[in-house]
Amino acid sequence: MLDTVHGELAASGVTPALRPWAEPSPSLPPRRLLSLARAHAARVSSWAQRSERPLEERRYELLERTADVEVWLIHWPTDGGLVLHDHGGSAGAFHVVAGALDETSTALGGRALRRQRLCRADGKSFGSSYVHSVVNSEAAAATSVHAYSPPLTSMGFYQSAPGGLVLDRVETHWEGAP
Repeated sequence: MLDTVHGELAASGVTPALRPWAEPSPSLPPRRLLSLARAHAARVSSWAQRSERPLEERRYELLERTADVEVWLIHWPTDGGLVLHDHGGSAGAFHVVAGALDETSTALGGRALRRQRLCRADGKSFGSSYVHSVVNSEAAAATSVHAYSPPLTSMGFYQSAPGGLVLDRVETHWEGAP
């Protein structure tokens, strides 16, 4: 399903729908979030180092949460990912600890989707209007650290439509990580 969404969006040059939330100001700027994700990445282990079992579904662990920021460790199975989503107005960053992640991204109101692969030791920061999908298309599990400011309160998920991206649903309660 994720590959179909990627293919349709990349071919159509869609424009995302506007998100129905007021953007909160990030407590920490995106570059600081990337520094924080990198610092945590230096102290965590990959899925392969944690378990001899194959990873069958996305696993995550909250590493830190304050009034200003939250940091997550996420393990991604082969072909595991998260479809196009925003972070409810929070700025963010992620750093790849092991493996590689393929990202497709745009900003709300953007006209083009950008694809890139982030490998071990690569990281990325982004502002509060960022929309992206993340998938592990490698044969081995991938591990990454994600930081958000302010802490997440919702995530919006998007579908492709002839006129652009359409907000499909907003999740405000979830078990675990984004």
